[in-house]
Amino acid sequence: MRKSTGFVILCFMMILMLANVGLAEQPFQTQVMKAEGVAAIVNNDKAIARDSAIEDALRKAVEQAVGTLVSSETMVENYQLLSDSIYTKTKGYVQNYRITSEVPIETLYKVTVEATVALGNLKDDMFAIGLLLARKHKPRVMFLIAEQNIGQEHYKYWWGHYASETDLSVSETVLVEKFREKGFNVVDYATKAENIRISKEYRMVNLNDDAVMSLGNQYDAEVVIVGKALAKYVGNVMNTSMKSCQANMTARAIRSDNGAFVASTSSYGAAVHIDEITAGTEALKKSASDLASKLIDQILNTHRDEIGGTTLVQMTVNGVRSYQDFLSLKNVLKGEVRGVKGVHQRSISAGVAKIDIDIRGDAQSLADELAAKNFQNFSINITSMTQNTVELTIFPK
Repeated sequence: MRKSTGFVILCFMMILMLANVGLAEQPFQTQVMKAEGVAAIVNNDKAIARDSAIEDALRKAVEQAVGTLVSSETMVENYQLLSDSIYTKTKGYVQNYRITSEVPIETLYKVTVEATVALGNLKDDMFAIGLLLARKHKPRVMFLIAEQNIGQEHYKYWWGHYASETDLSVSETVLVEKFREKGFNVVDYATKAENIRISKEYRMVNLNDDAVMSLGNQYDAEVVIVGKALAKYVGNVMNTSMKSCQANMTARAIRSDNGAFVASTSSYGAAVHIDEITAGTEALKKSASDLASKLIDQILNTHRDEIGGTTLVQMTVNGVRSYQDFLSLKNVLKGEVRGVKGVHQRSISAGVAKIDIDIRGDAQSLADELAAKNFQNFSINITSMTQNTVELTIFPK
C-alpha cells in the first residue's frame, strides 16, 4: 500500500515538474513602462487622491504600450475606440507595478510608477477591435482550400463552390468564421463568381504562386490563403464501434499584387464518433480552427512589424528617357520623400525601371508624397497603385 501511495506521489510530482517546464518555456510578452499620474486633492483627502493618481499613471502606462504597437496617427484617429475598449481595462493589462515616487503638491497628488504591461493581451484586444487591420487599410482575404473528407474519393476542389455550389467546405467555413471574428475583410466570392470563369489551368489542388496571384487579382483580394485539408479514418477505439479520424491541413498566405510571402503553417485535428464521416468532419473543424489561429497570428504580426518598421513597396517607372531623369527621381525618393529608408534599384531596360523602396508607411503614402512633388526636368503621373506596388510614368517638361 505504501509503495502504491509513493508511486502515485512520484507521478504527481513529475507531472508538476513537466507543467512548470512548459510554463517556463512559454513566451510572455511584457514591457516595463514608466508613467506619471496626477489627481486633485479634494477636501484634504490624500488617500483618495493617491489612489486616483495611481490609476491615472497605470492608464498612461497602457497608453504608452499601445504606442509601441501602432502609430501616433492611429492612436489619435481611434482615440475614442481605444478609450472605450482598451484604456477602461487598464488593470487587465498591468501585471504588476512599483511606485518610484509620490508627493502631494498643494492641491495635487503626483505618483510615478514603473508598470509591467502584458503586450500579448493588449495586442490581442487591439487586433479584435481592428486597429492594426485598419492601419493596413483592411486588406481583403480570399480562401482557396481543397478538402477531402472521409468517404470522398477526390478532393472537393476550391473552385466548385465558386462556380456553381453554394456550400463551403467544412474547413473553409471555419476559416471564414474565425477570420471574420478578428475583423478581417473576407471576400464574398459568391457575388463575384457569376462574372468570373475559372479556366482549366487553375483547376488543380497544388496552385503555384502565379496562379494564386492571378485569381486573387480577379477577385479583388489583397491576401490569398491557399491550402489543402485531408481527413482519414485511423481505426476503431479500443475494440468498440467508435470510429477515430484525423485531419491535417496546410496553408500559405501570399499577397496578390507582388507575390510576397505573408504566412505559412500546418495543423492537426482528431475526433471520435460512431459515424466515421461525422468524425472526419469534426476532425476537419478542429484542424481548421487551429490553422486559423496560427495564420491570424502570423498575418497580424507581419502587419504589426510593418507598421512599427518599414514596408517594401515595389515601384515600376515607365517613360524613362534618360538615366539622368531616373537618377533625379531616385535622389528625390532618398532625400525628399517622408518615411523612405532605402531605395534599391532592381533593373532598367527599354524605358522601364524597377525599384524596391523601404518606407515607414505604405504604397498609398508614397504615392501621395510623389504626386505633390515638383520635379525640375520632368513631371510624373501615378498610373496604378495597390497596397504594396506603385506604377508611374515620367513625362518631360
